[in-house]
Amino acid sequence: MKVKSLLVRLFYSFPIQLFLLHFRKYQVLLVFWAILFSTINGEFAKVFGGDALYLAPEYLGDVNFYSTSILGLATGLFVMSWNITTFILHTGRFKFLATTAQPFFKYCLNNSIFPIAFMVNLLFRGWEYQRYQQLSSVPEILLLTEGFICGYLFIVFFSFFYFFNADRNIGRRLEKKFGNPRNFLRLVLKPTQEKDENALPVHNYFNSPWKIRRARNVDHYNKHYLDSILKQHHFAAMITVGCALIFLVILAFLMDYPVFRIPAGASVMIFFAFLIGVAGAYAYLLQSWAIPMVLVMLFALNWMVENDLLDNRNKAYGLDYKARKERPEYSVTALQQFFTWERAERDKQQTIKILENWKAKHKGPGKPKMIVINFSGGGLRSATWSMNVLQRLDKLMKGELMNNTFLMTGASGGMMGASYFRALYMEKQHGKAINMQDSSYTERISRDLLNCVFTSMAVNDFITPFRSFKIGNNRYAKDRGFAFEMQLNSNTGNVLDGTINDYREPEQQAQIPMLIWNATINADGRRLIISPQPVSYLCAPEYSPKVRNVRDVDGVDFSQYFANQDAGNLRITSAIRMCATFPYVLPNVFLPSTPIVDVMDAGIRDNFGQEASMRFLHTFRNWINENTDGIVFIQVRDTRKNDIKSIKQSMKLNDMMFDPLFTMQQHWSAMQDFVQDNELTFLEGYFPGKFHRVIFQYVPQKEDKAAALSWHLTSREKIDIAGALDNPTNQASFDSVMNNVGRPLLTEETH
Repeated sequence: MKVKSLLVRLFYSFPIQLFLLHFRKYQVLLVFWAILFSTINGEFAKVFGGDALYLAPEYLGDVNFYSTSILGLATGLFVMSWNITTFILHTGRFKFLATTAQPFFKYCLNNSIFPIAFMVNLLFRGWEYQRYQQLSSVPEILLLTEGFICGYLFIVFFSFFYFFNADRNIGRRLEKKFGNPRNFLRLVLKPTQEKDENALPVHNYFNSPWKIRRARNVDHYNKHYLDSILKQHHFAAMITVGCALIFLVILAFLMDYPVFRIPAGASVMIFFAFLIGVAGAYAYLLQSWAIPMVLVMLFALNWMVENDLLDNRNKAYGLDYKARKERPEYSVTALQQFFTWERAERDKQQTIKILENWKAKHKGPGKPKMIVINFSGGGLRSATWSMNVLQRLDKLMKGELMNNTFLMTGASGGMMGASYFRALYMEKQHGKAINMQDSSYTERISRDLLNCVFTSMAVNDFITPFRSFKIGNNRYAKDRGFAFEMQLNSNTGNVLDGTINDYREPEQQAQIPMLIWNATINADGRRLIISPQPVSYLCAPEYSPKVRNVRDVDGVDFSQYFANQDAGNLRITSAIRMCATFPYVLPNVFLPSTPIVDVMDAGIRDNFGQEASMRFLHTFRNWINENTDGIVFIQVRDTRKNDIKSIKQSMKLNDMMFDPLFTMQQHWSAMQDFVQDNELTFLEGYFPGKFHRVIFQYVPQKEDKAAALSWHLTSREKIDIAGALDNPTNQASFDSVMNNVGRPLLTEETH
């Protein structure tokens, strides 16, 4: 009987009743907890590196006491917002709280199951992450933990101080209202004839962390009086939601200053705190009208977007979006009329001049070897891997890698590393003291980009979408795309802070290799080809006129098609971002065409960058055969080639339901690989004995410890990527490059 009595008391305790109530009412508020729990445990947003936002929060580029303190402050704000919102929504079911001192404190104390579970989970996972991913020492981890706890407790104590004062003020207001204590008691103790159908039975509750008290019977209290007390507390709680909104707005306007760029995890927490507060206030005020009003607002929002009354779409920085009448038509007919055989032939002749200038640089005996480098997509993992490979190749070739390379192209993160390396080379060509093999450049390109993106998403994109900046006479939104580009410039020392026109002359003179950025046009899957040079010969297959007279345009030469929109003024960082627009992480960039089209990651069309380079080699096959000693076709990829994932031995119900939907997505890169291998086989036939393919691939030292596909890398992941240079497969690839290119270079040095 004692056990049964204990179980009954436990079941009807305030913490358990609250815990169960959260699952019965307003379940949408649990979504926030589900997202947070699954994120820190590596389930939700793992591919984006979401867990790193909370387990390794960065502030001013470092994970330290201050960064975890800010995360602790933000976590405290979220927890208090959760408590405030559910306090407003649920306290009507627990009238006994109105008879206690500090009812909000009592409520928070008994509503701690979710917060305590989250805190324990976060601290445990944070310890593991810092110890084995960031390779931090135990004293360092303890300092980070101390920072988080201090930040959290500061917010909790501050909140309770505010509500204790609010409790006293409510008492004073009631005393003024009723005046005579006899009148006060007469009203309070007047029994109500209305049955409270919403009340839930509670036998006991935590009066303090160490003391349990029996819940008072309030049947003899006036229901309306108890409601009035709770509503006074609700008003005090609503003030804190308004404060959270004001804080987010202020933070948005101060984000241009690095000191105010708080860790992304903290920004998301504050944003969630605001959303919970708004959701709670909305549900409380509108009651049964909540869902109909949501539908009305969604229809209104859709109507405003559809009629261009609300337009916060991301733009390519540097382009002119004002002259709507001059926008080029985007249609199959318009593309075929623009990208003609004659235009392609003119562009070929201009590129042949660049090829001749490149050839003229080589003074050694015999013909030069042409190096073409392709870079795969893959976030910071690919950017860092590309930089490591380029630096090692340049070291082996005694600084002559860029001098012997004619074309660089690819997708996503790989092009970020390639763009940075080439920009450094151009700076060196202009007389700056730059050591191309300096490891600090690899460290720079591997710096975090995820923090700024998620901070801006939480603050700018949702709270202050009206903020903008100007380049010349054009205005652009200050969204997460802007934050990404500013952070990339900061990480790379502003060597990428220019326009694509800055590369036009150096490329024409063959002072630097040609570099082509690619993106995928969402409307039809065509490739957007971004280069300061006219390259319309890459926009369609080269059919024989006897086979087909129509040009099947499958690409758009950005610089020519958008020439009237100042295409040459496109920011280099915007070209990189358009090439690396991973869904949801970065906003799609829309182009000033009629109708409007937007672009996404190049990897959707070609994750390895080989389509453009293969078409280039096929186009200039005659010149290459006559003027070079062959081609060294290098592929730098961040995944193992022919890597087949283990096949499931048994299938679950969810596998049977969802595998057909995601099969193409899961095997997209592999399918591209198979198709391009087949195309390369045909291409080799145009260069008999002169085509040498070399592959550099990032293979993790441990199969289950591969670097994440993300804009954030841990210390261990950076070490793992650098270590992949020395595995036997890549060492053989370095030897292959030197066998084909290195020896002629050594011969040239002796003349």
